[in-house]
Amino acid sequence: MVTIRTTADDILNDADARRRGVVATVRIAEGVGSEVNRTAAIDAHSVMPRFGGGRQVALRSSDEIEAIREAALVARTAVDAALRCAVVGATPSSLASIASGIIAAARAESVIQSVPFDARIGNRSHFPAACCVAVNDRLIHAVPSDEPLRDGDVVTVDVAVRLRGWCADIADCVVVGRGDYAGLAMVHGCHEMLQVALSTMAPGVRWSTVAKAMQDVAQCRSLGIVTSYAGHGIGRDLHEAPIAPCAIDREFMLHGDFTLLPNMVLSVEPTVVRHADGVRSVDADGYAIGVRLVACPDGWTMRTESGMAGCAVERTVVITRNGCEILDEARASVSTQTAV
Repeated sequence: MVTIRTTADDILNDADARRRGVVATVRIAEGVGSEVNRTAAIDAHSVMPRFGGGRQVALRSSDEIEAIREAALVARTAVDAALRCAVVGATPSSLASIASGIIAAARAESVIQSVPFDARIGNRSHFPAACCVAVNDRLIHAVPSDEPLRDGDVVTVDVAVRLRGWCADIADCVVVGRGDYAGLAMVHGCHEMLQVALSTMAPGVRWSTVAKAMQDVAQCRSLGIVTSYAGHGIGRDLHEAPIAPCAIDREFMLHGDFTLLPNMVLSVEPTVVRHADGVRSVDADGYAIGVRLVACPDGWTMRTESGMAGCAVERTVVITRNGCEILDEARASVSTQTAV
């Protein structure tokens, strides 16, 4: 899942905040020279009740990480099964049904059906499906439709589950049928952004370094970047602090940057859009120019204003002592990047 951006500054490096299973306090920047309370534990949901953000970043115990891993594996299985059926003639609603069956069989629940998570476009009812299935320009919080898929459609399946009280959030994307070069190149570029993020993430690394690495890939591939939604912390709730964008802008650099610490669990989610020739992804100061999105009549789906197709990839990742590990791959992907 994606989440709304908020303002959070630097993680405090107190010795007590580095222990497993405790909560690291995070600065909330309310202007230059704002004061920080190093002792009071402030509820993250007091700032963003449904969308993450807030003043605490949980550092998970080994048991908690394993519980999140189990949820992540369910979500990954659901995403993979749905995308295997993303063929010409299939419908997005049928893909959502496949994911729903796998979630139910694992005795997990679809988190997105339990909370109305995007007040910005006015919805107050629960999401009408077990997962989001984005097709082409219908990119964010996409309600699965009954319109058959065509050759060349770009499909993203986004699944968020809760299993025994712990959440995980996974998304992946494919091109239906043979496709065309532009669609295939966009999907490849999105995956490349994820891989460069994973190779950069390690204790002591600032998130701005990770986000800039993803932004550089998007710029090199002439891809537009969605900046109004972002990756996020995850654990007991779907959307927790910190907010982890896939590019940098002035507001993030002033108020949102943070340092990665061992046992943080994050959902890392590059989200990109095809750009018309000559359209820039980055301004003269090196900050991302966000792709404009508009709301669809269903009250949930956000589509690209340009009509260009987009896609997203998301993984639930834990920061380890030497790098990071993708929890939805059952210990199969570990970074050995050292802290910088």
